[in-house]
Amino acid sequence: MNNNNCFINNEMSIKGNYWNFNKTSNKDLKTLMLNYNLSDTIAKIIIRRQLDENDFKYLVKPTLKNSLPDPCILKNMKATINVLVKKILGKNIIGLLGDYDVDGATSTAILYRYFKCIGCDSEVFIPDRIQDGYGISKNSINYFLKKNIKFLIALDCGTNDHESIAYAKENGINIIVIDHHEVENLGEPLSIINPKLKEDQSDLEILCTAGLAFLFIIGLNRELRKQNFFKTREEPNLKKFLDIVAVGTVCDLVPLKKINRLLVKKGLELINFKANKGLDILKQKLYLENKIKSSDLAFYLGPCINAAGRIGNSYLGFQLLTNEKKEELEVIADKLIESNNQRKTIEILAYEKAKELINLKNNRNFIFLSSQNWHPGIVGIVASKLVEDYKIPAFVMSIISDKVSGSVRSVKGIDISKILAEMIKLGLIDSGGGHAMAGGFKLKKNNLNKLMSYLENNNSIFFKTKKNVINIDLRANIDDLNIQMIESLEELEPYGMGNPEPKILIQSVNSVYSKKIGQDNKHLSCTLEDVYGKKIKAIAFNAAYKKIGQVIEKKKRFDVIGKVSINEWYNKKTPQFFIEDLKLL
Repeated sequence: MNNNNCFINNEMSIKGNYWNFNKTSNKDLKTLMLNYNLSDTIAKIIIRRQLDENDFKYLVKPTLKNSLPDPCILKNMKATINVLVKKILGKNIIGLLGDYDVDGATSTAILYRYFKCIGCDSEVFIPDRIQDGYGISKNSINYFLKKNIKFLIALDCGTNDHESIAYAKENGINIIVIDHHEVENLGEPLSIINPKLKEDQSDLEILCTAGLAFLFIIGLNRELRKQNFFKTREEPNLKKFLDIVAVGTVCDLVPLKKINRLLVKKGLELINFKANKGLDILKQKLYLENKIKSSDLAFYLGPCINAAGRIGNSYLGFQLLTNEKKEELEVIADKLIESNNQRKTIEILAYEKAKELINLKNNRNFIFLSSQNWHPGIVGIVASKLVEDYKIPAFVMSIISDKVSGSVRSVKGIDISKILAEMIKLGLIDSGGGHAMAGGFKLKKNNLNKLMSYLENNNSIFFKTKKNVINIDLRANIDDLNIQMIESLEELEPYGMGNPEPKILIQSVNSVYSKKIGQDNKHLSCTLEDVYGKKIKAIAFNAAYKKIGQVIEKKKRFDVIGKVSINEWYNKKTPQFFIEDLKLL
């Protein structure tokens, strides 16, 4: 490896990024390699990512026994468990209200399956995105009222549903909330578990609701054991829920650090050994024959489960994870795949139209688009793609009758949750919330112009203090990227938000061969050659008709950043490089 100096190149790349490469201290490197038995490559990546001691126990062979926190460090956990134990011992039916996305489907499935294991009856409601909307709604409360269910758990929603919780109370329904969304307008449920509560000191704010649900059943199971509940029945093996936890954690895009890394790592082990029946059937239908990785959850399995809540039957994702009948699961999996394919088509059409409509006049540094032709289930995906292309926040909205449902995606340095909170306070939107980088909101159609005027008049809120920076993990020659080195990187898995695949810099290369591939020939396959004459096969996705593709095809010399993997074809393994960005020399 060639890692002599630290450099920050002040020239922007082809894609408008700045590159940052930090030097490593030989002393720190040797200490880390010795103390944790790490290779030179892995140790360098860890140092450059500035991981602390708390991260190491989750990085190097973590175990559930040694690394899983006590659930009761979460505020209200103990009190909530005590309430639920009484309900279980009293043989009450528990209502489960889950959000329609992957985190909602997985967290609801975890509790449903656990309750089924211990003989506790539960009733599930997954809202329809259009008919019911996000969160605890009057429709959902009325559903449980008709079933005469007076106690329910809201999952991945409810933190800010002040009015709906009050409506439930008026009708004699008590609600427990298990959620991880930002606290903006806190309701008053019977109890709430949310690591983002002001008084919570658990340091578990990176958990999604699936992870919180898993900790919840650990604490609940422990208390039931104390009550001798399992004297007359078999105690469930909680590890068998970890595959569902992994799906929710990866697909909800929470950082794959610390506890999340542990949960996903153990969940992937289960998926590859003896997966949930529904996940196994979906995996087969998607022809995922190799060892399942976090990227497979993010790009194949997760989107299918999510498609149900976006444009299809919102219950299907939950049903895939809870049904035990093979014939029914085959049908459910087919429907999910079909919904996902429809979603892709709708998304492509909306994205292409959105690009036509964009008008960044008057130096506006945000995107604001709405249409009556866009399905509310895909506006978030379109917003994400626009942010990737233009590197400014994007508001994308679907108009149905006189109602508007919107999604907003942001960039580093601009906290969109604070902007949404201010918009609610000013009465510009009826409801909204989310995280620093993403959120959703609702408003009336006649307020659209007011909202756009407010954003234009307060353009400074979108002033970004941070540059778009790519942090380089390794600098290598093509010859360094051999099978053994690539396989050694697996120690850093699972990859995802907060723990991306290592960014590798190869300097002074050019393409000696290139060819457009894929549907509509939008990808570019090429062979890169460095100054030493060493070659590696490479792919640049969605680059064939963009500037990055033009540079590659013209065979100019450049520095390139990307990821490396092993391509296996007819039992032959070869290194392969995925191009992400480049700088002309």
